Amino acid sequence: MRYVSVKDVRLYNGWLPVEEKRQPLKKIGETVFQTPHAPLVDADWDGSVYDDVIIYLDGEHVEPESIDPSTGLVSIHPPPSPGASVEADYFWHPIGDEDIILAVEAAEGLVEALTGVVYVPHQRVERRRIERNGLVALSEPVITIQSIKLYDSFGNFLGEAEASLVDRAAGILKIRFVSQEPRPPWYLPSYVEAEVEYVGGHESVPATVKNAVLALASHNLLTRFQQRLALTPDYGGGVSTVFVTEDLEKRLRFLRSEVEKTVNSLPRRVEKA
Repeated sequence: MRYVSVKDVRLYNGWLPVEEKRQPLKKIGETVFQTPHAPLVDADWDGSVYDDVIIYLDGEHVEPESIDPSTGLVSIHPPPSPGASVEADYFWHPIGDEDIILAVEAAEGLVEALTGVVYVPHQRVERRRIERNGLVALSEPVITIQSIKLYDSFGNFLGEAEASLVDRAAGILKIRFVSQEPRPPWYLPSYVEAEVEYVGGHESVPATVKNAVLALASHNLLTRFQQRLALTPDYGGGVSTVFVTEDLEKRLRFLRSEVEKTVNSLPRRVEKA
């Protein structure tokens, strides 16, 4: 996830974690118990559900051996004695964190494919011909230039050079170098190429990109959730306490319009010669 987080998606849609207190757990095996609701979610946005789940064995807090957020299965070791009371405090939501992560990554990939740009800082190396005025047009926005190596038209290394950024967003540099004397064969056209190593992308993700990812991921999630709900009315357990059918349809209509609007507003990459 490069452009938005699980927290961003939940806040954008109002899909806040639902808190449960002292819920009795169903015994599945000797050491395995299940929460009444699932999937379990990360309520404090720290990347783990372990600190969001508190297990009580006969009223005393115990550390779980393992937790499966998608199913709500909790393992306790050693095995509790027969008849022991096992309860839990936890957070859940019918749309799980893993579903959100997958939807966001798919949306980010689609946005990058549509625009031809990776918006987070990343390493790039490109070799481009230097124009007569010393300008070089790279394929992405430039954050920092790390090195520039010069080569002649036969691939011979000429040395290193420096450059100034003419247009950071368009990736246009002006190279400073001393022209080389013509080399044989003189009847072939000669030119100089610059191999530029740089950090490309954007220092901060553009708002239009974030909005497009949020709308695309949210629409994808809610569409799939609606399909699951049609097959299993109580998908995730207690869905009716979180989603109302009329609100679900209204939100989907809003997201459809947002997808169209935000995707159409994305910048389109113009290929440079």
